[in-house]
Amino acid sequence: MNKKKIIVLTPRFPYPVIGGDRLRIYFLCKELAKHYDLTLLSLCESNEEMEMTVPSDGVFKQVERVLLPKWRSFLNCLLSLPTQTPLQVAYYRSGEFKNKLASLLPDHDGAFAHLVRTGDYLLNLDVTRVLEMTDAISMNYERVGSLAKATSLKTLVYSVEQQRLKKYEQRSASAFDASILVSQYDKDYLFAKGSPEYDKVLVCSNGVDLSNLEYRPCFTSKQIVFIGNLYSVQNVDAAFWFAKNVMPLLRQHGDYTFKVIGRIKDNDRLKFDDFKGVELTGPVDSVSDSAKGSLAGVCSVRLGAGVQNKILEYMALGLPTITSSTGLEGIEAIPDKEILVADEPSEYVEAILKLVNNERAHQQYAEAGLLYVKQSHSWESRLSPVISEFKKLVN
Repeated sequence: MNKKKIIVLTPRFPYPVIGGDRLRIYFLCKELAKHYDLTLLSLCESNEEMEMTVPSDGVFKQVERVLLPKWRSFLNCLLSLPTQTPLQVAYYRSGEFKNKLASLLPDHDGAFAHLVRTGDYLLNLDVTRVLEMTDAISMNYERVGSLAKATSLKTLVYSVEQQRLKKYEQRSASAFDASILVSQYDKDYLFAKGSPEYDKVLVCSNGVDLSNLEYRPCFTSKQIVFIGNLYSVQNVDAAFWFAKNVMPLLRQHGDYTFKVIGRIKDNDRLKFDDFKGVELTGPVDSVSDSAKGSLAGVCSVRLGAGVQNKILEYMALGLPTITSSTGLEGIEAIPDKEILVADEPSEYVEAILKLVNNERAHQQYAEAGLLYVKQSHSWESRLSPVISEFKKLVN
């Protein structure tokens, strides 16, 4: 029997599958591909992405790409300033993409948009449509704007943008047949309980692919690790805050090091030059190999929304995890049993020393973290409500 067809719209080319947003949409599509034939329609910002070979993973039956150069995106944002369109949406507008969608859509039974960036293309179309929102992006903007020392142009734009984006996210969820958020916290931020939008929004957390993450706890190490894409403001802020505020206190207790794994811009890399014991790896071939031999993983985020994938990765790797209260949002692990929570520099130091000085405690947190992700964060189980919703709407 022929499968029904779904067209998937993405604002960024999902290959290679790195970074939280690409990882999530990839596994969503991987699960959907078990039931539907998927066509990928993706924006690309470079010729390299346009020409990149798509792996034979069986996820997409057809792949269509549209080039949207950065200069065009910046012009889109400039033109949208006098309007109520969020810059987050204006950045990804393309007439060619819109026309390509119009030509492909009649041959499909439904549409699946990744983020409000591409959901914008479906707002006024008569088609069965589902929106993968992932996070309440406006909540992240609100947090950036509220930082006391946030004086850069980027944080100013985030603050101005926040209110119009929140309204847009709410309007988008109202227009779609169903929407998906990664945590209950994000859902409660955007929608009032009992509202029509609230009832149409699914909460589906992230999963973790254990096959690429080897469980290797190491009690004897004095290396603390941070995993994240440092092209994002929340990860740069988190790593910088830890290096500046926690590491000097921690190094009073021994020769501790802080290893930051993930790609980073050259100008952001320079900010870490004055800190002792800090290593920036840049992009790596294997997160698992790079994190090997670390004592613990930290998630010192002060910004952001949704679920922090780094926490799930730490747990899969056997790294006892120390997270901020913000990082804990959307994670159902039990504090002081499966995960450690700290917000002040002294609290991070106390948690790290607890792991260093008590091998049994280190082992218990490592084992409890692995058990938590195994039981609670397989991609298939986490995304099953999405498959059920598609079957209800499309079939």
